[in-house]
Amino acid sequence: MKVSILETGKLPKNLENRFGDYPKMFSDLLDELNISHKIKNFDLINYDFPKNLDKTDLWLITGSSFGVYEKIVWISELKKLIQKIYKLKIPLVGICFGHQIIAEALGGKVEKSHKGWGVGVHKYERKLNPKWSEIVGDFFSGYVSHQDQVIMKPENAYRVYGSDFCPNSILCYDDIEKPIAVSIQSHPEFKKDCLEMIIQRRIGQTIPTNIGKSGLESLNEKIDNQKIFKPLLKALRVV
Repeated sequence: MKVSILETGKLPKNLENRFGDYPKMFSDLLDELNISHKIKNFDLINYDFPKNLDKTDLWLITGSSFGVYEKIVWISELKKLIQKIYKLKIPLVGICFGHQIIAEALGGKVEKSHKGWGVGVHKYERKLNPKWSEIVGDFFSGYVSHQDQVIMKPENAYRVYGSDFCPNSILCYDDIEKPIAVSIQSHPEFKKDCLEMIIQRRIGQTIPTNIGKSGLESLNEKIDNQKIFKPLLKALRVV
């Protein structure tokens, strides 16, 4: 499978040195799932944008510390790129920031949530029942680190999983059984130690201490990174 990654964020150097950058994390996840793949990376922050959109099996948009509503040139250009990919019906998956910017590009609304930060392990409930969700089941748990949320999904999107804290956790687009795009708020590519270091770095600064401590405690809970990611790819018919 040819995977083209639209890299929209950078982790701090000490985390990248230990866990790799986002493309490396997704490559590791695909290896864990025994999915043969070749990755081509586009560093959008440094304006490395693709010229040919159809020479890949899958487009993947990573997480980021930026907000999709920020008035930054590469973010505006990415929204236009998403619209082109969607119009061409090339499989597209978005993670965290990627999840949010697909929604924004296709008519939804993203804001900094009044509910505040979500960090640690969060659990989501199935709201709709496409066949590709059967392997996941009625619930899944994932690693999260976000304060922005999709507060209004696009008209062409289906809410497949959600929670009270984050109602639009997994969205799929155009067709619920055979979507053109799928997106997820949580981070299936993260490892426990990576998220722990992210929370510890921000706790008491950007993340309130009580929320950070609860998030750290939740990291002992079971998560479903492998269980959730492959069905998303199956929904897109790329595996």
